[in-house]
Amino acid sequence: MGRISDDDVRRVRDTTDLVALVSERVVLKQKGRLYWGCCPFHAEKTPSFKVDPATQLWHCFGCGLGGDVYGFLMRTDNVEFVDAVRILADRAHIEIAEESGGMPRGKRERLISATEKAADFYHEFLTRSPDASAAKAREYLKGRGFGIDVAKRWRLGYAPGRGQLVAALGAEGFSAEEAVEANLALRGDRGGLRDRFFERIMFPILDLQGRAIAFGGRVIDAGEPKYLNTQDTPIFHKSANMYAIDRAKATITSSGTAIVVEGYTDVIALHEAGVTNVVATLGTALTREHVRLLGRFAKRVVYLFDGDEAGLRAADRAVEFVDRSVTPEAGRSRIELQVAVIPGGLDPADFVAEKGTDALLGVVAGSAPLLRFAIDRRLARWDLDRPEERARALTDSAEVLAPVKDSLLADDYANYIADRLFADFATVRRAVAAARPAPTRGEEEAAVAPPTPDSPQVRTERELLGLLVRKPRLRPKAQYLLANDLLTDPLSQAMAQGIVSAEKGISAAALVGELERAAPGSAAALSGVSAAESTESEADAFERELTRKLKEFDLERRIGVGKSRLKRPEEFQNKEEEAEIFRSVSAMQRELDELRHGGATE
Repeated sequence: MGRISDDDVRRVRDTTDLVALVSERVVLKQKGRLYWGCCPFHAEKTPSFKVDPATQLWHCFGCGLGGDVYGFLMRTDNVEFVDAVRILADRAHIEIAEESGGMPRGKRERLISATEKAADFYHEFLTRSPDASAAKAREYLKGRGFGIDVAKRWRLGYAPGRGQLVAALGAEGFSAEEAVEANLALRGDRGGLRDRFFERIMFPILDLQGRAIAFGGRVIDAGEPKYLNTQDTPIFHKSANMYAIDRAKATITSSGTAIVVEGYTDVIALHEAGVTNVVATLGTALTREHVRLLGRFAKRVVYLFDGDEAGLRAADRAVEFVDRSVTPEAGRSRIELQVAVIPGGLDPADFVAEKGTDALLGVVAGSAPLLRFAIDRRLARWDLDRPEERARALTDSAEVLAPVKDSLLADDYANYIADRLFADFATVRRAVAAARPAPTRGEEEAAVAPPTPDSPQVRTERELLGLLVRKPRLRPKAQYLLANDLLTDPLSQAMAQGIVSAEKGISAAALVGELERAAPGSAAALSGVSAAESTESEADAFERELTRKLKEFDLERRIGVGKSRLKRPEEFQNKEEEAEIFRSVSAMQRELDELRHGGATE
């Protein structure tokens, strides 16, 4: 596939007027400096979809979607980024040059190119090297039913280690910094480079355009960890990417169903058996970001778990990412989440090998709604013949519905729980209304856990960054935020760094384009901020208030870390160390109290 230069991507974005583009699909009415209409991505009667001509961003406050001109076209036309650029270039009568080779110019494209070269190196070593380790890897794959043809179709590889990849990348013109930033190499104690992966079968992880952006590596013999994945990099985020999404998206779109498994070999085995709408998570549980990605192509997601105890525990945890996107109120953006468990304690690859494709499809067809599955698992913990255990079962099962309380779906399942417990609906409804989502970690871990993308802290970070983008005179504040570690979200940190590095006086719309290029997802993250719409006279007050909030969050986090340590006195070397932690926590608590009562932010 041809590559479009960063300059052309920028030129097409700058030439395209978002208001005009959206007006071709949505009836917009101007209110002040913003334009409003009914969202094209979900059913609504009251307009909650805004377009900001100053930043060239759109956002829907109903379904939460947002982005720039490319994001809008990708969603309305269900096309990939490269195709969106082509379409908008044609619309604006702009000629773009698609490059078929050579060294790419942009930083992101260079990292992708380095990862592509690594994939070629690993694949060549596996399929052609006479080295004994490569021969052993080929034999292992053959034993799993993956012969050389399968290895070629899936671009499997082998990492020999011993600095061979580092040397190969250097010969192709990639710098040591690029190899490290793409997580293909690590720096040694003396500053030299060593291969990140060694003596592992390599599974390349591709983006939607089919380009290698990361790897999963599996040991052949005994060794830990069994699977080693690329860490998050500027081109790869494991919580938002999926194995084989590039191959599966067409079938997912045509069938409307995505099947999610947990292993790379499971994906390959099912695809080779003819089930081609299968993807896998990348060493993590399914996340909301994964569901949003699949939601671009599917209306139904079936999470297929191994039938062993570990698989059932993973199925229990799956309910953690349930949100209002599964409810009828989500309209056209609703996603149906279901669970299927492989019988007999088998994994999907072994099951399809033993029972065949039809049997596997039968398991998928028999999948249960995720909420019902989770409720049934909760109820199964208790002896429902005993009144006191029925009361506990009510509280336990009601927790499952906490994220979707006050929805029609919650009412439906409240009726289901009432039938199972021989209780009246009103009692169950009250239990659901009072329920809080079950904790996903221990209390101590929760106190120091990093904020999630939809947390109050990250929302505050995005509000402040959006304000800095919109108000050029406030942009120097980004350096202060970075220097004082007030930004916890990686995307927020990347956006702040982009603001610091931006050309002085660059327009808000152009800056958003630069941020999106350097840190994909920036446009969507900034599209819904409201502080950016403040007047010049209000901007300083908003900036001070948002900065104060971030300092509060930072102090709360550090206080939580300190209190967590104080709960484990056995870990202190002496009493003085414990006393010092106590004094530090007390001082931070006083500082937090002062902030909350109007203290300065700097």
